[in-house]
Amino acid sequence: MISARFTLPVRLTVGDHTTDVGELTLEPGERIAPALAVLFRDAADALDRAEEASTDGTS
Repeated sequence: MISARFTLPVRLTVGDHTTDVGELTLEPGERIAPALAVLFRDAADALDRAEEASTDGTS
């Protein structure tokens, strides 16, 4: 268990592509798995929003 708050950078690699997903900040006693779940849900939501935008500027 950690005794002080700390922040870790999170990067995701799929195949040959790597991207910064964000940062994971953990409070003393906080479990990593639920914190990661929140971080990746937020990343998935951001991806969904980005995919909704058209690359040709029509939407």
